[in-house]
Amino acid sequence: MEKQSIRETVVIAATLCLLLGEPFPAKAGDQIDLMLQRGQIPVELVQRHGYSDFTDPVGKFMDLLAAGAVSDARAIQADACATWLATRQTSALSGKFWAWNVEINLDTLCAHR
Repeated sequence: MEKQSIRETVVIAATLCLLLGEPFPAKAGDQIDLMLQRGQIPVELVQRHGYSDFTDPVGKFMDLLAAGAVSDARAIQADACATWLATRQTSALSGKFWAWNVEINLDTLCAHR
């Protein structure tokens, strides 16, 4: 009887060590974070500042991101998402675009806003 309770205690202790010892997975970033983490944009092509002919935040956001001006794009992301969420039903845009071999979906990107 005593051997069985020792065995059970060891099994429980080992299970707890395995469960508690594993790091919890980090919160997955959005599509832009994943693009940066995977090195989709070559470092030498990342622009500090970008330029866009668009005046609306959605077009400007897409332009800046496609140009590699990620910090400028992030700076207007909240405005772009607010505009997208308010106008997506009547927009001529699909909300999906490609930047650096990654499909960005504004519905997904802006869902938490």
